Amino acid sequence: MICPACRQDNPPDVAFCGHCGRTLPESGRQARGTETFQAAGILRELATGSRFAGRYQVIEELGKGGMGRVYKAFDEKIREKVALKLLKPEISADEAAIERFSNELRFARRIAHRHVCRMFDLGEAEGSHFITMEYVSGEDLRSILRMSGPMSAGKTAYIARQICEGLAEAHRLGVVHRDLKPQNIMIDREGNARIMDFGIARSLKVKGLTGAGVVIGTPEYMSPEQVEGGEADNRSDIYSLGIILYEMTTGRAPFEGETFLSIALKQKTEAPKEPRAWNPHVPDDLNRLILRCLEKDKSKRYQKVEDILADLDRIEKGVPATEKVLPAKKTTTSREFTVKITPRKLVLPAVGLAALAAVAILLLIFLPGRKAVAPAGGKPNVAVMYFENNTGDPGLDHWRKALPELLVTDLSQSKYVKVLSGDRMFEILSELDQAEERTYSAKTLREVAERAGANHILMGGLTKAGDSFRLDYRLKSYGTGETVGSGSVVGQGLDSFYAMVDTLTGKVKEDLKLTTAEIADDVDVVLGKITTSSPEAFALYVEGREYHNKRDFAKSIELMNQAVALDPDFAMAYRSLAMSYSNIFLRAEKKRCLEKAMSLRDRVSQKERLLLEGEYYQESERTIPQAIRAYREVLKTYPDDAFVHNKLAYLYSDYDLFERCIEHSLCSIRSGNRTYYPYSYAATAYQALGQREKAKEVIESYFRDIGESAPLRADLSDYFLYSGKYPEALAEIDRAMALSPDPAQLAFSRGVLFVCQGDLSQAAAAFQRLLEFKDPSAPMYSLYGMAQIAILQGKYREATSLTERGIAAMERIKEEQFACIFRQVAAYALWRSGRLSEALAISRRILDAGRAMDDLYWQRTALLLQGMILCQMNSLAEAAKVAADLTSLCRDSLNPQDKNRADHLVGMIALQKGDHAEAIDRFKQACGRLPHEHAWSADRHAFYIGSLARAYEQAGTIEDARREHEKITALTSGRFRYGDI
Repeated sequence: MICPACRQDNPPDVAFCGHCGRTLPESGRQARGTETFQAAGILRELATGSRFAGRYQVIEELGKGGMGRVYKAFDEKIREKVALKLLKPEISADEAAIERFSNELRFARRIAHRHVCRMFDLGEAEGSHFITMEYVSGEDLRSILRMSGPMSAGKTAYIARQICEGLAEAHRLGVVHRDLKPQNIMIDREGNARIMDFGIARSLKVKGLTGAGVVIGTPEYMSPEQVEGGEADNRSDIYSLGIILYEMTTGRAPFEGETFLSIALKQKTEAPKEPRAWNPHVPDDLNRLILRCLEKDKSKRYQKVEDILADLDRIEKGVPATEKVLPAKKTTTSREFTVKITPRKLVLPAVGLAALAAVAILLLIFLPGRKAVAPAGGKPNVAVMYFENNTGDPGLDHWRKALPELLVTDLSQSKYVKVLSGDRMFEILSELDQAEERTYSAKTLREVAERAGANHILMGGLTKAGDSFRLDYRLKSYGTGETVGSGSVVGQGLDSFYAMVDTLTGKVKEDLKLTTAEIADDVDVVLGKITTSSPEAFALYVEGREYHNKRDFAKSIELMNQAVALDPDFAMAYRSLAMSYSNIFLRAEKKRCLEKAMSLRDRVSQKERLLLEGEYYQESERTIPQAIRAYREVLKTYPDDAFVHNKLAYLYSDYDLFERCIEHSLCSIRSGNRTYYPYSYAATAYQALGQREKAKEVIESYFRDIGESAPLRADLSDYFLYSGKYPEALAEIDRAMALSPDPAQLAFSRGVLFVCQGDLSQAAAAFQRLLEFKDPSAPMYSLYGMAQIAILQGKYREATSLTERGIAAMERIKEEQFACIFRQVAAYALWRSGRLSEALAISRRILDAGRAMDDLYWQRTALLLQGMILCQMNSLAEAAKVAADLTSLCRDSLNPQDKNRADHLVGMIALQKGDHAEAIDRFKQACGRLPHEHAWSADRHAFYIGSLARAYEQAGTIEDARREHEKITALTSGRFRYGDI
């Protein structure tokens, strides 16, 4: 429940606020039906904000391991963040295990080294035991290897040296790890290795392979003596280190198997293949070092870690200088805007990944260096940090973020100043694990400036005396580090905040050296007219935007509704509501909120009004030209607005206007857009134009300059697919899936890749596995993929059965657009199998749905299907009427591909009449407009080319027919849909 004092969320069944400590009202408490530990009787998943053991304030859950769940918490005694590992009930109930933990912890706590994560304490609360240890902000080596694959020799040696330094200190103190593995090695934000969980493995004992002793460790990383249940010593850790280095250089463990026993036997008896056999770039000396660590006889291994360090020093001297320092990790999220979901994107999964997913992807990986984005156009570019609450009143904490958002809203009007959006600031601070910090170090400010491409940082604070408030600010130049401006503004009561920020904005413009003429000419409507009359409503809006950015759309909607209850004319809140409803597929609610926001568009800034109009008009194809005009109008005043260029790039991509898409994508990139969207749009457009190397270049520029991205890895997979390089394409899809928190759509693309490769059994298995995903859309992808395989095999009845299930599921939840996707496949399968009356009935159902939704795409699709079916039924007069309707619908379409539909149907009617010349002419016109055959847009090529080949064949020009058929056989991505042709 929300605390009325500090406005922070709390679990519904607590008596005191976990943030400010005040008593919560009795009426607001509810019981939460949460699972409890069977043995301990405490919450299985600690709620964020709750207190544990009277000492630890839980911040968030970090994950689940073999021993139990791990949380980030604030230790109120030592006043710092810790990692809190809550042990499973069966472990807590084992007195012997707990005793061993206690004993081992005494030894582990003696290790104090920069490359070892400190162990703190073993505690008990309500019968459940927990371990606390140093909190390391970063990512474990296992996750990084899954994302990045094999590492260079330099990076491997760099990490290995740090691990060895930590191990050497532990071994000097007589402590053996016994379960060294990538999961137990954290890489912090500076790229430094930290070994975790010393002393834990020995406390968990299970029967050994021979039954004589105990096995301690993870089978893939266990030494032969551990497998046999023998005592582990320093050399056992060295063996495990060897396996880690093997995996770092090759991307795989030396010994793999389906069971514990099979892996353990290989550890005892099988010699590892040389790392160089998997990766020829591994230097000889590093290859020898790894194999010496992996000697079965421990007397032949390195006897102490210091000897490994000496060899690593020699190896590091032999690698290029660029590899000797491991760059800090970089994260990338993608929440720039909520895009329209169209059925075309579903059947073109790799192209439409951004449109379908619209997800935040938090990625961590080693990158080859960071580049700060140069401010576009020479304008001052400002990043506004969260303010400090110096009032002493926690109930005013929400203004730490609300005041900067007011300032950003005000400065965003300016033609002469660029300002980082509040949403992007939240992303950057989240990437740096600084979103909840009260103050910022110089290092954090530098990171923010680099990631934002900002040349100025603005910091501020709020103080209070009685009813009087004061806003202090300081503006620093990122380039020189100098303070270029500072000052204060004073007001009485919360209602004065708007006027205070208006005044502060003017001061900042002067500090940024805008001329008197520029300030006079600038757009600067007072805040009260372009936001809300209620300061509290604005504070709720800012909090709601934060939850939206965390993808907690339900909570965001709740807060936005509270905001509009305080101010029913709050246009920005309605726009945010529409975005949240869009992300949970409540289109009717989205439309309602957009319409409400449009009716209030005089209550936002000029720029926001045009953006709102663009979003509203792009909801319907009929009004797309108005959307484009609105966005272009923004660019007249703000020509380097990256967000607006990105919007236009998306629209032009969606309507196959590829040259314009590239133009605006590149403008968005040049203007500082660091999300993956414009790179993906540009790459897709280049592919469609047949400029594949340019597509690859733009994707790789993102990896080089910004970071990792699951959608762009999928785009790179497409590049390899179109080149016929299936193993490389599969590797990129797998990397994308490892990076993505929501990989269902990528798993679908993986199945499509197998179809294009011709491996239908693997494709079927991939589509079947989608049913195991938690993503509610996964079953839809599974059915769709299986139906396409059935069509490809000529199993039309099976395809029809699968699509019927999809139609029924979509109709149950009233998702007409997605129901039409399955209806289209069903109509095609029925038509190809000769069940023409049934196919015609379904095509008419699609037309009815398209008209009800006012969706021109589905109306055109339905008319083309109807006309084709009528041609086969020899109902040519009726087919001609349909062709006239289709021609009318296609005439004014922005998408040049839509004209293909009309030409194709007219050509089919001519072919049925025996007018081969007319048919060939129409089909050639349609084929002439098709994108390059090596692109996702090529999924329709076989449909059009096949008709042209058939016309040539019937006209008796067999060589021309053969040439067209050969084009179909050369298709790559075009094998998925219409693969039966």
